[in-house]
Amino acid sequence: MNVSVFSVLTKTLLLFSICMSLFLACKHDRPQVLNPWVGENVDSIAFKQQYHYWRNYNFVVTDTIRLSHSPANAFGLSEDTCEMWLHRWDAVVVTNITSIPSDSTDSMWVMLARDPQTMGWVRAKDLHDRVVPDNFISRFINLFSSWSMLLVVSFLALGILFLGIQNLRHARFQMVHVNDIRSFYPTLLCLVVSSSAVLYGAIQQFYPDVWEAFYYQPTLNPFATNPIAIRLFLLSIWTMLIVLIAVIDDVFKQPAVVDAISYLASLFGVCMVLYLFFTQSVHIYLGYPVLAAYWYFALHRHFQYNQSPYRCGKCGAGLSSKGKCHKCGAINE
Repeated sequence: MNVSVFSVLTKTLLLFSICMSLFLACKHDRPQVLNPWVGENVDSIAFKQQYHYWRNYNFVVTDTIRLSHSPANAFGLSEDTCEMWLHRWDAVVVTNITSIPSDSTDSMWVMLARDPQTMGWVRAKDLHDRVVPDNFISRFINLFSSWSMLLVVSFLALGILFLGIQNLRHARFQMVHVNDIRSFYPTLLCLVVSSSAVLYGAIQQFYPDVWEAFYYQPTLNPFATNPIAIRLFLLSIWTMLIVLIAVIDDVFKQPAVVDAISYLASLFGVCMVLYLFFTQSVHIYLGYPVLAAYWYFALHRHFQYNQSPYRCGKCGAGLSSKGKCHKCGAINE
């Protein structure tokens, strides 16, 4: 009986030792953060109004960031025993925010954590241009507004336009505003794109805080509690998508379209040129009168050359004048 009890105790102690060994082996050794609450506490409402984020907000790093174990390291009051760096595409979370009134560069400091071994402090000012909010909309805005993307889109749009002009000179090629198809949707798409570009540029110019707040807390719902300028911009984006679907559907149904793919490609090039021109020209106040002139040109061009006052009596195709139908060849008197 004693031997049996001794055996049970031995097995229990052995099992306990194994469990403790596994627990200690799997335990993360968290970094020693010096004075995590140095300085003064921060008013969360005031901080959110200025920086548009707070604790537990997620970022993706877009440039190298050096972290300090404590804000005191930045002033040379203590020495970092190990430098910590964040690299591009690292996902981080804001774990703490504090104020250092003695820092003349930026009194606000933010604590970031990539994992339990990599966490530290950085100035909020230095953080601003090196991260992007970790959500699809913000990352798309950041990518699409970057200079490298604008350069690529510019060359692509100009290349497509050049190809379209060359085809117009040497062959029967259709392009919006030049040799357009008998549909109002392509013209409407260009009008919506140009107007959205002007609105986008105007928000960035006159309401930068409103745009930055939307950038940090984005939504695709035009009826959400956003300022009226953001609501109008979101409505224009949804209108653009709906019209684009209508354009694609109508282009492939048009009987007189020579090459639907080429036409859509040239339309894409025109829209990109409109977007690039109007988003940049509004900053020098040139975009507003040019937008009015472009609307007049586009509408006048469409209704002057693309009206179909007659219909073919045989196939129902639109005709600009009586005579031979371009689709079925029937003579209409």
